[in-house]
Amino acid sequence: MSSLIQPYRDVVDEYYKIYSQQLLDQIPEISTTTYVLTILAICIPPIIALIIYENEQAKLRAEEPKGCRKLGLKIESNLLNEFDKKFSEGRPPSTEETSAEWWRLKSLWIYPVKSCKGVELNRGTIISTGMEYDRQFTFAQLKSPFPVSANTPDKEKAAHKWEFITQRQFPLLARVRTEMWVPDQSVESYVAHGEDVESGGVIIMSFPYQEKGWRGTVAKWGASVMGKVPEKHFRVPFDPSPVQIEKAGYSYENMTIWKETVSALNLEIEIPEELRYYLGISNKLGLFRIDNSKLREVHRNAPTKAELGYQPVTGFQDAYPLHLINLASVRDVERKMPAVKGAPRLSAARFRANLIITGPDAYLEDSWRKIKIGYYVYDVSARTARCKMPNVDQVTGERHPTEPDRTLRSFRDIDEGTGPNIGCLGMQMVPVARESAVRVGDEITVLEVGEHHYIKQ
Repeated sequence: MSSLIQPYRDVVDEYYKIYSQQLLDQIPEISTTTYVLTILAICIPPIIALIIYENEQAKLRAEEPKGCRKLGLKIESNLLNEFDKKFSEGRPPSTEETSAEWWRLKSLWIYPVKSCKGVELNRGTIISTGMEYDRQFTFAQLKSPFPVSANTPDKEKAAHKWEFITQRQFPLLARVRTEMWVPDQSVESYVAHGEDVESGGVIIMSFPYQEKGWRGTVAKWGASVMGKVPEKHFRVPFDPSPVQIEKAGYSYENMTIWKETVSALNLEIEIPEELRYYLGISNKLGLFRIDNSKLREVHRNAPTKAELGYQPVTGFQDAYPLHLINLASVRDVERKMPAVKGAPRLSAARFRANLIITGPDAYLEDSWRKIKIGYYVYDVSARTARCKMPNVDQVTGERHPTEPDRTLRSFRDIDEGTGPNIGCLGMQMVPVARESAVRVGDEITVLEVGEHHYIKQ
């Protein structure tokens, strides 16, 4: 058979040689100059884009708050290995008979602006309102049951009210990045009476944004080279002085958070209009800072003033000063989630706790009433009743239609006080001391256990 085919192969090879040479003869020779110009044409645009991007970043660095340092980890997140199998199962707690200390604080978070991206820390201070710098700001929208015009009576205009917003309504808040800058005398630019120092620091917020036209396109190219997206930045003073408030034109207004109406400082004039469009908000958008002289009192399941020696209070947390979650519990919820389309890996970050711990068996925290973290004691006041907010991916801002909410409701409806069909995960806490400190690696010790019965707001 091969002897029969071989003549045909020889003919095909001959034709290939002839026609391939004819094709090469028709292609004009490329000069060195043309070759170099072609390579430059391909390489120069990304280089220019990168240079422009780096120049923009250099400007931002030059405008960093004077006399302040940025809070946050110098390394990558302590949650990088959160999906490791070793965190799926509990371990025995430390005892006098064992030298190993298993129950630990793994990750520590603050959220300076409610529902926006958090800041991960290695150590932090806890005050009466919870983690220092945590949830001192919240965005709010101006709402009314009817439209307002120039001729609308003042009485009807007064019916408009500011209502806080979260990722529950606007999931893209997850992509609003926050940087917390705090005064530090060791910083070279520190001046005791500098504006950024006198305001107790600065919050810099950023959100994805691309300008129109060629500048926006170039910025996008430059950012993509660095594995990022172009952003728009703005800043607000963390705790402006009365002089700064008057100079900037900020005002105190009533704002509603859940069933409470509080007077808070509105810094809406600092918000770029593009943020409202990015979030998809049609109403007027405000940014409120809690008034530290009129903090929200915490009652319900919290210990009383008589028991603590001080009145428990919060900033713009939902209900209690501190929120703790057990990584083993998160991993167990993930195991029970069905393999539905688009269901994500369940990061503990979705639950936006201040304290993420490892060591205890899944859900063992449900029965805790008092614990010690490091050297300080905390009252474990109530379970955390979950809404659909953990369905939001904290990296992309995308919301899954069902998970993990549906799974939580299916088997974590464990507290009669929350009402029917409400899943619980995590614990709400109150610091026993007016001021304490925590750091990643602190040991967790359970001091008291008991029953919990959730009291609604």
